[in-house]
Amino acid sequence: MKSMFDYVSLDEMKADSENAQFFDDVAEGLHNRTVYDYIKKNVIDLHPSALTGLLESLDGHDMELIDQCTDWFAVKVTKGRILDGRKDRAKVKNITHRLNYPIEEVLDDYVNRRTGKLVEAKRQLKKRFDGLDHAMQEKVMMAFMTQGGEKEREFIYDKLYGDEFWVDDYIPLVQQWWEQFQDGKMGKVVVKYCPREYILAHLEELDHRCNYATLCLRTGIAPDPERLPSWTYLYVLKTSGGQLRFREGEEVVFKWVRKYLYEEASDKPVCSIYDIPYVRRMLAYLGEMGRTDDIMAIDAFEKRMHSVPRTQWGTAVIKALEEEFSFPPFVYDVVE
Repeated sequence: MKSMFDYVSLDEMKADSENAQFFDDVAEGLHNRTVYDYIKKNVIDLHPSALTGLLESLDGHDMELIDQCTDWFAVKVTKGRILDGRKDRAKVKNITHRLNYPIEEVLDDYVNRRTGKLVEAKRQLKKRFDGLDHAMQEKVMMAFMTQGGEKEREFIYDKLYGDEFWVDDYIPLVQQWWEQFQDGKMGKVVVKYCPREYILAHLEELDHRCNYATLCLRTGIAPDPERLPSWTYLYVLKTSGGQLRFREGEEVVFKWVRKYLYEEASDKPVCSIYDIPYVRRMLAYLGEMGRTDDIMAIDAFEKRMHSVPRTQWGTAVIKALEEEFSFPPFVYDVVE
């Protein structure tokens, strides 16, 4: 991550939260002033995670303008990091393939099942696979998929699932494999790459035998929050364009906070919601979904807990959450 000095100068750093100025005349140009007004009101004790989540909710126009509405350096730094992150995610991955000497004759021995050469051909194709050029790797993959046994399937499962080796020519063979063997590893490949119509046609067999989050993303079915971690549930919704009910974003975050405090806080005590793993990520997701009301409610709850002594903080948070939300009685995960 870049240093904050990549985004602001030493002079700009002088405008901390206590001395920050806000320029309402500039803010008049914003499409939506909700985020600006909240930052202005809470500038003294606004947590960086809440600020990040709020800025993530801005459209392109307001994101460009927001740091001109105040001289508070944290807005400019956070904006810069968000925009850099978006640029990094948008970059096209440049995948290269290592080259080695051609092994056409070895592949020919395998495909034609030549007596006395087949076992060695299998061994050489596997051993030298990573050193082949991409075109030859595809030929080896196709040969293993059409003529390979269990060991050959095991060899290429991970390669099929990864993006580096995939081509759509594999789809008919993947579908054939799934219908014949129906193992979990191939189910993951089916859900990741096969057409949506095919996945829906085999939804009953695929469910519980693949990555459920990917299944929801590929098919558009509404995710069941009980089958996903809270942060994954929010990621699936924001990626697929799903909608949250009123206050559901707030409830999803606090459900995870409660679970963490019950199960982990005795070994890893915390005294801030923002220090609990995944909470900051979830706020960013809520920001990308435009759920500023949920972010502000979470931040307001955090502030309510500031006065609680550190030794009592976890217990007090659990009690407050259970009074405010209709959570079922907590059941600890069974560890075998």
